[in-house]
Amino acid sequence: MWAGVSSEGSAMNLSQLYYFRTLTQVKSYKKAAAALFISEPTLSVAIKKLEQELGTELLERKRHTITLTADGEEFAECVELSLSNLDAHIESIKRRSRQRNDVLRIGIVFSAQQRIWSPLVNQFWIEQGLDPNSVIRQGTTGQLIRGLKHGEVDVVIAGTYPDEPELIQYPMWYTNVLAAINVDNPLAQKEAVTFDDIRKYRIISYTLNGPVGDDTKQLIDQFHLEGDFSYPNEPSLCSNVAARPDTIALVCDSWLAFSFDRVRIIPISDAPRVYHRFWLTHLAALPKSDSLLRRFINFATTYDFSNSPCDFVGPEMNRM
Repeated sequence: MWAGVSSEGSAMNLSQLYYFRTLTQVKSYKKAAAALFISEPTLSVAIKKLEQELGTELLERKRHTITLTADGEEFAECVELSLSNLDAHIESIKRRSRQRNDVLRIGIVFSAQQRIWSPLVNQFWIEQGLDPNSVIRQGTTGQLIRGLKHGEVDVVIAGTYPDEPELIQYPMWYTNVLAAINVDNPLAQKEAVTFDDIRKYRIISYTLNGPVGDDTKQLIDQFHLEGDFSYPNEPSLCSNVAARPDTIALVCDSWLAFSFDRVRIIPISDAPRVYHRFWLTHLAALPKSDSLLRRFINFATTYDFSNSPCDFVGPEMNRM
């Protein structure tokens, strides 16, 4: 074995392997020493130690050049394959490290991309004195968390996720709950409705085993609601409302809910102010040194949401 993982008594190291590879490439001690920025005696001693370690001659000197022995040919092939593989992995790791420091890869659920989101990111880049360089990936909470674990994104803005040791989650901002009502429904003419107003209609809302499930369950229990709670997102809820005037959906205050011409989004006057919270999630194992990712996490989790251009932000928004 070699390259720092040696058998007992072995003194072989990476420097010797790189010296040997260079020597076999240029076929000259003088040229190899110059390329390696070492002296010829230093190179010669390193090769002799390598041969002693292997118990065989690897090279034969012939005037101003060298040739490989049969063992040398075999060893040279092995060294080239091993060092090429090592160099490729080192470069890949360095490239990812540079990207982490230069580019911020953010995963975010569609419904979190409110007016609050753009000012937060914009202010971060302004304070950093850098040109914006974010890669935004969209998806569901589950998809984005899997992407975070696989190294596809650096940080996620989404719903909460079951506690796992490898994940750190910070509470961010809240949205309230609204009623999505078909334009042909008489309630669509009102400025606000109550839960008693909507009880006589078919009520639908988010699936209870999804990211908004716990929030919806609390609403059901608090107001004794009955309905179909099996929809994954705002488009599925609102498209159902658009097709049926007798159906009313309980939805987060999300831009997605406002995308349907035949659906009005109306406040619920007796609904709790705080309904659904977004969370910032990152891996517990962060780079130890200062990085763009560390600075963004610190900025986002201490951001003053009270100055956000939104009217749906709850009172408890910062780090717990």
